[in-house]
Amino acid sequence: MFESCHSPHEVAHLLRRRFGLPVQLLAGRPMITTGSILGALVMPPHLGRQVLGALDPTLQTPVVADPGGRSWTFLVTPPSPAKPVDIAVRSHLAAHQVTVVPSGRYVLLPTTDSTLGWHWAAEPAPGVLHMPPRSAVIEAVHRVIALPAPTA
Repeated sequence: MFESCHSPHEVAHLLRRRFGLPVQLLAGRPMITTGSILGALVMPPHLGRQVLGALDPTLQTPVVADPGGRSWTFLVTPPSPAKPVDIAVRSHLAAHQVTVVPSGRYVLLPTTDSTLGWHWAAEPAPGVLHMPPRSAVIEAVHRVIALPAPTA
């Protein structure tokens, strides 16, 4: 997808044009700001794979992976009107290394197709970006972490 891009400006333009993402450049890095249009949840990749599998397959679920393979960031639709995640829910998620990204924070976007850089773990389809509701991803996390651990 990024093979024709030769600069951060071209990457940002591609992400805007292909998915309609509200991309901005900060220090030469394409990113988005969480808020009323877009939210994010960050989790370890092993959990992210299970959560992605637990979500409704008809939902487009864009997921950004970091270059070190330490985290997956699910892009989600925040509730409207805006409402914070309950403290008890956040604590339960945090115990499993899941973070609900607060409003006004930056989320780095993919810049390469290589796993050596920020890349899509789950690339959305081109066109108007449809994201799952934040609540759907949180519910999927709860379902996955409630499963018994696999036996060897």
